[in-house]
Amino acid sequence: MKSYSKEDINQLILYKQHLSYTSKIDDIIQIVKNLCGLQATGTFEPYVYLFSRKNHFQKDELEKELYETKTLLKIRGMRNTLFIVAKEDAPFINKATYNLKENRFDGFFTHSDFTRKEYNELESKILQVLNNNSLIASDIKKRINSERNVSIIISLMCDKLLLVREKPPKGWKDRRNRYTLMKNNFSDLNFEDLEENGAIQNLIRRYITAYGPVTEQDISWWAGLSKTKTSSAIENIQSQVEKITCSDDIYYANKSDIEFLKKSSIPKLPTINLLANLDPYLMGYKNRKRIIKEEIYEFVFDRSGNATTTILLNGEVIGIWDFHTKPDPTVKFLLFEKTTKEIKNEIMTQVKQIGEFILEQDVKIKECSNPELLTKKSAGTFMRPLKNC
Repeated sequence: MKSYSKEDINQLILYKQHLSYTSKIDDIIQIVKNLCGLQATGTFEPYVYLFSRKNHFQKDELEKELYETKTLLKIRGMRNTLFIVAKEDAPFINKATYNLKENRFDGFFTHSDFTRKEYNELESKILQVLNNNSLIASDIKKRINSERNVSIIISLMCDKLLLVREKPPKGWKDRRNRYTLMKNNFSDLNFEDLEENGAIQNLIRRYITAYGPVTEQDISWWAGLSKTKTSSAIENIQSQVEKITCSDDIYYANKSDIEFLKKSSIPKLPTINLLANLDPYLMGYKNRKRIIKEEIYEFVFDRSGNATTTILLNGEVIGIWDFHTKPDPTVKFLLFEKTTKEIKNEIMTQVKQIGEFILEQDVKIKECSNPELLTKKSAGTFMRPLKNC
Protein backbone atom coordinates (compact mmCIF):
# COMPACT_ATOMS: atom_id res chain seq x y z
CA MET A 1 0.00 0.00 0.00
CA LYS A 2 1.18 3.48 -0.83
CA SER A 3 1.86 5.79 2.11
CA TYR A 4 1.03 9.50 2.20
CA SER A 5 1.81 12.29 4.64
CA LYS A 6 -0.81 13.91 6.85
CA GLU A 7 0.04 17.23 5.20
CA ASP A 8 -0.93 15.90 1.77
CA ILE A 9 -4.10 14.29 3.12
CA ASN A 10 -5.11 17.50 4.87
CA GLN A 11 -4.72 19.46 1.63
CA LEU A 12 -6.97 16.94 -0.14
CA ILE A 13 -9.70 17.12 2.50
CA LEU A 14 -9.58 20.91 2.71
CA TYR A 15 -10.10 20.96 -1.04
CA LYS A 16 -12.97 18.44 -1.02
CA GLN A 17 -14.74 20.17 1.85
CA HIS A 18 -14.56 23.60 0.17
CA LEU A 19 -12.13 24.98 2.74
CA SER A 20 -9.21 25.70 0.44
CA TYR A 21 -9.08 29.08 -1.25
CA THR A 22 -9.56 27.47 -4.68
CA SER A 23 -12.47 25.17 -3.79
CA LYS A 24 -15.10 27.53 -2.39
CA ILE A 25 -18.22 27.44 -4.56
CA ASP A 26 -21.56 29.26 -4.91
CA ASP A 27 -23.97 26.31 -4.60
CA ILE A 28 -24.99 25.63 -0.99
CA ILE A 29 -26.98 22.52 -1.94
CA GLN A 30 -23.85 21.03 -3.47
CA ILE A 31 -21.85 21.92 -0.36
CA VAL A 32 -24.41 20.14 1.84
CA LYS A 33 -24.32 17.08 -0.45
CA ASN A 34 -20.53 17.07 -0.58
CA LEU A 35 -20.39 17.02 3.24
CA CYS A 36 -23.13 14.38 3.63
CA GLY A 37 -25.12 16.98 5.53
CA LEU A 38 -24.49 19.73 8.07
CA GLN A 39 -24.83 18.94 11.76
CA ALA A 40 -27.74 21.05 13.01
CA THR A 41 -27.51 20.56 16.77
CA GLY A 42 -27.00 24.30 17.20
CA THR A 43 -28.96 27.15 15.70
CA PHE A 44 -26.42 29.47 14.08
CA GLU A 45 -23.58 26.99 13.48
CA PRO A 46 -24.85 25.67 10.09
CA TYR A 47 -24.78 29.25 8.82
CA VAL A 48 -21.13 29.54 9.87
CA TYR A 49 -20.27 26.19 8.23
CA LEU A 50 -21.53 27.66 4.97
CA PHE A 51 -19.89 31.04 5.59
CA SER A 52 -16.57 29.17 5.77
CA ARG A 53 -17.18 27.36 2.47
CA LYS A 54 -19.31 29.46 0.11
CA ASN A 55 -18.36 32.57 -1.78
CA HIS A 56 -20.13 35.61 -0.30
CA PHE A 57 -22.63 33.56 1.72
CA GLN A 58 -25.77 35.33 2.93
CA LYS A 59 -27.92 33.92 5.74
CA ASP A 60 -31.16 34.08 3.77
CA GLU A 61 -29.70 31.68 1.19
CA LEU A 62 -29.89 28.78 3.65
CA GLU A 63 -33.33 29.83 4.86
CA LYS A 64 -34.60 29.93 1.28
CA GLU A 65 -33.45 26.36 0.57
CA LEU A 66 -34.76 25.04 3.90
CA TYR A 67 -38.11 26.77 4.15
CA GLU A 68 -39.11 28.08 0.69
CA THR A 69 -37.79 25.89 -2.11
CA LYS A 70 -37.42 22.99 0.38
CA THR A 71 -34.39 21.51 -1.35
CA LEU A 72 -32.93 20.91 2.12
CA LEU A 73 -34.51 19.55 5.29
CA LYS A 74 -33.60 18.61 8.84
CA ILE A 75 -33.70 14.94 9.83
CA ARG A 76 -32.05 12.82 12.50
CA GLY A 77 -29.24 10.86 10.92
CA MET A 78 -25.66 9.89 11.66
CA ARG A 79 -24.86 9.24 15.34
CA ASN A 80 -28.56 9.89 16.04
CA THR A 81 -27.78 13.58 15.54
CA LEU A 82 -29.86 16.22 13.78
CA PHE A 83 -28.54 17.10 10.30
CA ILE A 84 -29.47 19.39 7.44
CA VAL A 85 -29.43 17.17 4.35
CA ALA A 86 -30.24 17.53 0.67
CA LYS A 87 -33.81 16.48 -0.07
CA GLU A 88 -32.73 13.77 -2.51
CA ASP A 89 -30.32 12.29 0.07
CA ALA A 90 -32.84 12.14 2.92
CA PRO A 91 -34.29 8.68 2.06
CA PHE A 92 -31.01 6.74 2.05
CA ILE A 93 -29.62 8.61 5.08
CA ASN A 94 -32.82 7.89 6.98
CA LYS A 95 -32.76 4.20 6.02
CA ALA A 96 -29.07 3.70 6.80
CA THR A 97 -29.51 5.18 10.29
CA TYR A 98 -33.05 3.93 10.95
CA ASN A 99 -32.04 1.53 13.73
CA LEU A 100 -30.55 4.42 15.71
CA LYS A 101 -33.91 6.18 15.70
CA GLU A 102 -35.73 2.96 16.58
CA ASN A 103 -33.46 2.51 19.59
CA ARG A 104 -34.10 6.11 20.65
CA PHE A 105 -37.85 5.58 20.39
CA ASP A 106 -37.79 2.33 22.40
CA GLY A 107 -35.42 3.86 24.95
CA PHE A 108 -37.84 6.72 25.52
CA PHE A 109 -40.36 4.35 27.10
CA THR A 110 -37.67 2.61 29.13
CA HIS A 111 -36.40 5.84 30.67
CA SER A 112 -39.63 7.84 31.05
CA ASP A 113 -43.05 7.37 32.64
CA PHE A 114 -44.85 7.58 29.29
CA THR A 115 -46.78 4.55 28.12
CA ARG A 116 -47.08 3.68 24.44
CA LYS A 117 -50.82 4.21 24.72
CA GLU A 118 -50.32 7.75 26.01
CA TYR A 119 -47.74 8.45 23.32
CA ASN A 120 -50.10 7.26 20.58
CA GLU A 121 -52.90 9.46 21.92
CA LEU A 122 -50.67 12.55 21.98
CA GLU A 123 -49.29 11.76 18.54
CA SER A 124 -52.81 11.57 17.12
CA LYS A 125 -53.78 14.90 18.71
CA ILE A 126 -50.65 16.63 17.42
CA LEU A 127 -51.24 15.37 13.89
CA GLN A 128 -54.76 16.78 13.98
CA VAL A 129 -53.60 20.17 15.30
CA LEU A 130 -50.87 20.47 12.66
CA ASN A 131 -53.05 19.58 9.71
CA ASN A 132 -52.54 22.69 7.53
CA ASN A 133 -50.81 24.43 10.46
CA SER A 134 -47.23 25.32 11.38
CA LEU A 135 -46.73 25.86 15.13
CA ILE A 136 -44.00 26.04 17.76
CA ALA A 137 -43.98 23.45 20.56
CA SER A 138 -45.53 25.72 23.21
CA ASP A 139 -48.47 26.53 20.93
CA ILE A 140 -48.96 22.85 20.12
CA LYS A 141 -49.02 22.11 23.85
CA LYS A 142 -51.75 24.71 24.37
CA ARG A 143 -53.81 23.48 21.43
CA ILE A 144 -53.89 19.88 22.65
CA ASN A 145 -54.34 21.01 26.27
CA SER A 146 -51.66 18.72 27.69
CA GLU A 147 -49.62 19.04 30.87
CA ARG A 148 -47.05 16.55 29.60
CA ASN A 149 -43.67 17.18 27.99
CA VAL A 150 -44.87 17.66 24.44
CA SER A 151 -41.44 18.67 23.08
CA ILE A 152 -40.02 15.15 23.35
CA ILE A 153 -43.12 13.72 21.65
CA ILE A 154 -42.68 16.21 18.81
CA SER A 155 -39.00 15.26 18.51
CA LEU A 156 -39.89 11.57 18.25
CA MET A 157 -42.54 12.36 15.65
CA CYS A 158 -39.87 14.14 13.61
CA ASP A 159 -37.72 11.00 13.89
CA LYS A 160 -40.66 8.99 12.52
CA LEU A 161 -40.94 11.48 9.62
CA LEU A 162 -44.45 12.44 10.64
CA LEU A 163 -43.36 16.03 11.27
CA VAL A 164 -40.72 18.32 9.81
CA ARG A 165 -38.98 21.30 11.39
CA GLU A 166 -39.98 24.64 9.89
CA LYS A 167 -38.62 28.20 10.10
CA PRO A 168 -38.01 29.60 13.61
CA PRO A 169 -40.36 32.49 14.40
CA LYS A 170 -37.64 35.04 15.22
CA GLY A 171 -34.84 34.38 12.80
CA TRP A 172 -31.67 32.37 12.50
CA LYS A 173 -30.59 32.45 16.17
CA ASP A 174 -34.01 31.46 17.55
CA ARG A 175 -33.77 28.01 19.17
CA ARG A 176 -37.46 27.35 18.65
CA ASN A 177 -38.74 25.59 15.55
CA ARG A 178 -42.14 25.59 13.99
CA TYR A 179 -43.44 22.14 13.12
CA THR A 180 -45.72 20.94 10.37
CA LEU A 181 -46.68 17.68 8.68
CA MET A 182 -43.95 16.00 6.62
CA LYS A 183 -46.46 14.68 4.07
CA ASN A 184 -47.69 18.20 3.29
CA ASN A 185 -44.18 19.38 2.43
CA PHE A 186 -42.29 16.38 1.05
CA SER A 187 -45.01 14.14 -0.33
CA ASP A 188 -42.79 13.19 -3.28
CA LEU A 189 -40.10 11.62 -1.09
CA ASN A 190 -40.18 7.83 -0.86
CA PHE A 191 -38.81 6.66 2.48
CA GLU A 192 -40.15 3.11 2.20
CA ASP A 193 -38.70 1.32 -0.83
CA LEU A 194 -35.08 1.17 0.27
CA GLU A 195 -33.10 -1.79 1.57
CA GLU A 196 -30.94 -1.20 4.66
CA ASN A 197 -27.71 -2.80 3.43
CA GLY A 198 -27.81 -0.87 0.17
CA ALA A 199 -28.51 2.38 2.03
CA ILE A 200 -25.58 1.77 4.39
CA GLN A 201 -23.24 1.06 1.49
CA ASN A 202 -24.39 4.24 -0.23
CA LEU A 203 -23.83 6.26 2.95
CA ILE A 204 -20.33 4.86 3.42
CA ARG A 205 -19.42 5.51 -0.23
CA ARG A 206 -20.59 9.10 0.15
CA TYR A 207 -18.72 9.46 3.43
CA ILE A 208 -15.46 8.24 1.90
CA THR A 209 -15.97 10.65 -1.00
CA ALA A 210 -16.52 13.57 1.40
CA TYR A 211 -14.09 12.77 4.21
CA GLY A 212 -11.66 10.22 2.83
CA PRO A 213 -9.05 9.00 3.36
CA VAL A 214 -10.70 7.51 6.48
CA THR A 215 -10.15 4.53 8.74
CA GLU A 216 -12.72 1.83 9.40
CA GLN A 217 -13.01 3.21 12.94
CA ASP A 218 -13.79 6.65 11.49
CA ILE A 219 -16.58 5.21 9.34
CA SER A 220 -18.23 3.34 12.21
CA TRP A 221 -18.01 6.31 14.58
CA TRP A 222 -19.19 8.99 12.14
CA ALA A 223 -22.19 7.02 10.93
CA GLY A 224 -23.07 5.57 14.33
CA LEU A 225 -23.05 2.05 12.89
CA SER A 226 -21.92 -1.14 14.59
CA LYS A 227 -18.51 -2.55 13.67
CA THR A 228 -20.27 -5.56 12.13
CA LYS A 229 -22.43 -3.46 9.80
CA THR A 230 -19.49 -1.24 8.93
CA SER A 231 -17.17 -4.16 8.10
CA SER A 232 -19.85 -5.85 6.00
CA ALA A 233 -20.53 -2.69 4.00
CA ILE A 234 -16.82 -2.04 3.41
CA GLU A 235 -16.43 -5.62 2.16
CA ASN A 236 -19.18 -5.02 -0.39
CA ILE A 237 -17.63 -1.82 -1.77
CA GLN A 238 -13.99 -2.98 -1.71
CA SER A 239 -13.71 -2.80 -5.50
CA GLN A 240 -14.70 0.88 -5.44
CA VAL A 241 -12.10 2.11 -2.95
CA GLU A 242 -8.35 2.01 -2.45
CA LYS A 243 -6.30 1.35 0.68
CA ILE A 244 -3.43 3.62 1.68
CA THR A 245 -1.42 4.20 4.84
CA CYS A 246 -0.60 7.29 6.86
CA SER A 247 1.42 7.10 10.10
CA ASP A 248 1.03 3.28 10.04
CA ASP A 249 -2.79 3.43 9.98
CA ILE A 250 -4.81 1.94 7.11
CA TYR A 251 -7.14 4.35 5.32
CA TYR A 252 -9.83 3.96 2.66
CA ALA A 253 -9.92 6.45 -0.19
CA ASN A 254 -11.53 6.95 -3.57
CA LYS A 255 -9.44 6.36 -6.68
CA SER A 256 -9.83 10.06 -7.53
CA ASP A 257 -8.34 10.90 -4.12
CA ILE A 258 -5.25 8.87 -4.96
CA GLU A 259 -4.77 10.83 -8.18
CA PHE A 260 -5.02 14.08 -6.20
CA LEU A 261 -2.51 12.86 -3.63
CA LYS A 262 -0.03 11.83 -6.33
CA LYS A 263 -0.03 15.40 -7.64
CA SER A 264 -0.36 17.11 -4.26
CA SER A 265 2.02 19.77 -3.06
CA ILE A 266 1.86 22.17 -0.15
CA PRO A 267 0.49 25.48 -1.46
CA LYS A 268 2.78 28.49 -1.53
CA LEU A 269 0.21 30.49 0.42
CA PRO A 270 -0.84 28.97 3.77
CA THR A 271 -4.49 27.97 4.10
CA ILE A 272 -6.13 29.52 7.16
CA ASN A 273 -9.65 28.64 8.31
CA LEU A 274 -11.85 29.66 11.23
CA LEU A 275 -14.44 26.97 11.91
CA ALA A 276 -17.53 26.94 14.13
CA ASN A 277 -17.98 24.37 16.86
CA LEU A 278 -18.94 20.89 15.61
CA ASP A 279 -17.72 21.75 12.11
CA PRO A 280 -17.75 18.74 9.73
CA TYR A 281 -13.98 18.98 9.22
CA LEU A 282 -13.43 18.33 12.94
CA MET A 283 -16.40 16.03 13.58
CA GLY A 284 -15.87 13.76 10.58
CA TYR A 285 -13.36 11.47 12.29
CA LYS A 286 -12.85 9.33 15.36
CA ASN A 287 -9.08 9.33 14.82
CA ARG A 288 -8.07 12.99 14.93
CA LYS A 289 -4.31 12.85 15.26
CA ARG A 290 -3.97 13.96 11.64
CA ILE A 291 -5.59 17.32 12.39
CA ILE A 292 -4.54 18.11 15.97
CA LYS A 293 -1.48 17.64 18.15
CA GLU A 294 -1.98 15.45 21.20
CA GLU A 295 -0.79 18.13 23.63
CA ILE A 296 -3.64 20.53 22.73
CA TYR A 297 -6.40 17.96 22.17
CA GLU A 298 -8.17 18.56 25.49
CA PHE A 299 -8.35 22.31 24.83
CA VAL A 300 -10.27 21.64 21.61
CA PHE A 301 -12.45 18.57 22.27
CA ASP A 302 -14.56 17.92 25.37
CA ARG A 303 -15.09 14.57 27.08
CA SER A 304 -17.84 13.63 24.63
CA GLY A 305 -15.66 14.38 21.62
CA ASN A 306 -17.40 17.64 20.71
CA ALA A 307 -15.17 20.08 18.84
CA THR A 308 -15.02 23.72 19.85
CA THR A 309 -14.48 26.73 17.56
CA THR A 310 -11.09 26.33 15.90
CA ILE A 311 -8.41 28.05 13.86
CA LEU A 312 -6.69 25.87 11.25
CA LEU A 313 -3.39 26.34 9.48
CA ASN A 314 -3.07 24.04 6.44
CA GLY A 315 -5.73 21.77 7.91
CA GLU A 316 -4.25 21.42 11.41
CA VAL A 317 -5.63 23.06 14.56
CA ILE A 318 -3.41 25.87 15.84
CA GLY A 319 -5.91 27.90 17.86
CA ILE A 320 -9.44 28.52 19.11
CA TRP A 321 -11.80 31.49 19.01
CA ASP A 322 -14.92 32.73 20.76
CA PHE A 323 -17.10 35.83 21.03
CA HIS A 324 -19.24 37.81 23.44
CA THR A 325 -21.73 40.63 22.99
CA LYS A 326 -21.43 42.47 26.34
CA PRO A 327 -20.14 44.93 27.36
CA ASP A 328 -18.85 45.35 23.79
CA PRO A 329 -19.18 43.02 20.77
CA THR A 330 -15.84 41.23 20.84
CA VAL A 331 -14.28 38.26 19.06
CA LYS A 332 -11.51 36.55 21.00
CA PHE A 333 -8.81 34.21 19.76
CA LEU A 334 -5.99 32.15 21.22
CA LEU A 335 -3.07 30.58 19.38
CA PHE A 336 -1.35 27.45 20.70
CA GLU A 337 1.85 28.17 18.78
CA LYS A 338 3.79 31.10 17.41
CA THR A 339 3.17 32.07 13.80
CA THR A 340 4.63 34.52 11.34
CA LYS A 341 3.41 38.09 11.37
CA GLU A 342 1.71 37.54 8.00
CA ILE A 343 -0.20 34.49 9.21
CA LYS A 344 -1.29 36.22 12.42
CA ASN A 345 -2.51 39.23 10.46
CA GLU A 346 -4.60 36.97 8.21
CA ILE A 347 -6.02 35.20 11.28
CA MET A 348 -7.04 38.55 12.77
CA THR A 349 -8.66 39.56 9.48
CA GLN A 350 -10.72 36.36 9.47
CA VAL A 351 -11.53 36.74 13.18
CA LYS A 352 -13.04 40.13 12.43
CA GLN A 353 -14.94 38.84 9.38
CA ILE A 354 -16.50 35.89 11.16
CA GLY A 355 -17.38 38.04 14.17
CA GLU A 356 -19.17 40.59 12.02
CA PHE A 357 -21.03 37.80 10.22
CA ILE A 358 -22.31 36.32 13.49
CA LEU A 359 -22.90 39.49 15.50
CA GLU A 360 -24.00 41.61 12.54
CA GLN A 361 -22.09 44.69 13.73
CA ASP A 362 -18.56 46.01 14.11
CA VAL A 363 -16.51 43.99 16.57
CA LYS A 364 -13.42 44.41 18.69
CA ILE A 365 -10.66 41.80 18.60
CA LYS A 366 -8.96 40.41 21.70
CA GLU A 367 -6.10 37.93 21.92
CA CYS A 368 -6.27 35.53 24.87
CA SER A 369 -3.85 33.30 26.75
CA ASN A 370 -4.11 30.50 29.31
CA PRO A 371 -6.63 28.13 27.66
CA GLU A 372 -8.80 25.90 29.83
CA LEU A 373 -9.10 22.13 29.44
CA LEU A 374 -12.53 21.36 28.01
CA THR A 375 -12.30 17.80 29.34
CA LYS A 376 -12.35 19.22 32.88
CA LYS A 377 -15.39 21.42 32.27
CA SER A 378 -19.13 20.74 32.36
CA ALA A 379 -21.10 19.71 29.28
CA GLY A 380 -21.64 22.53 26.82
CA THR A 381 -18.49 24.44 27.76
CA PHE A 382 -17.01 23.61 24.35
CA MET A 383 -19.41 26.19 22.88
CA ARG A 384 -17.63 29.00 24.77
CA PRO A 385 -13.98 27.96 25.13
CA LEU A 386 -12.71 31.48 25.96
CA LYS A 387 -15.59 32.55 28.18
CA ASN A 388 -13.26 33.53 31.02
CA CYS A 389 -10.86 35.53 28.86
